[in-house]
Amino acid sequence: MISFHPQDWSYLQLFQFFAPKVLLCVICGGLIGLERELKSKPAGIKTNILICLGSALFTSVSLLTSMAFAERGHWGDPARISAQIVSGIGFLGGGAIIQAQGTVLGLTTAATIWLVAALGIMIGLGYNDVSVVLAVMTVLILVGVSFFEDRVLGRALTFTSELVVDDPQGEVRQQINGLLAQNDLVLESFDIRAQHGQWHTLMIRYSGHRNDQKKFSLALWSTSGVKEVKQLG
Repeated sequence: MISFHPQDWSYLQLFQFFAPKVLLCVICGGLIGLERELKSKPAGIKTNILICLGSALFTSVSLLTSMAFAERGHWGDPARISAQIVSGIGFLGGGAIIQAQGTVLGLTTAATIWLVAALGIMIGLGYNDVSVVLAVMTVLILVGVSFFEDRVLGRALTFTSELVVDDPQGEVRQQINGLLAQNDLVLESFDIRAQHGQWHTLMIRYSGHRNDQKKFSLALWSTSGVKEVKQLG
């Protein structure tokens, strides 16, 4: 009878058990993380790989722990650690959510983190084929829905930008308003958050089409007096 106690396993057996899981976590987590990275989201390739890998390792260790003393008639509950992953990953996802100027940002990133953790649990349990299929489906959903919203629905999205400008006379603010109008963007709020001499930190919130927002961001960099542009959402 093969012993389930990890201390009785050879290094080769441990490698054969963990190596495929690690490889699949890198593939699945990296695939989803790449899509997030290309969209400049907080949780990119490294974060998603580590979340997937951590969930898989916790799940695998819980399985080994539950079977360690099976020969003596003592069975553990492998679902306990997995259950803690579900609640614990919520704190990590909560850190990706930002509330600014009445707008909630990062919900999709938080949901993605939650799903990647679920993929890690599935990989840890040995459902490799299903995990790869779900990872591909997740990327298709993230890319396809964004494309559908932009090209088919054409709905107006809300964006928030933080600008640092050298604007002692208020001329740059007038130019920004003009650029918003030129790119068919609707200004919702325009706040001066801080002032350091002639430099001002502006927080602007506006709505419109994503392509128009990209044109507006490019135009900002070529505007005299604009020192920094940070896109918050």
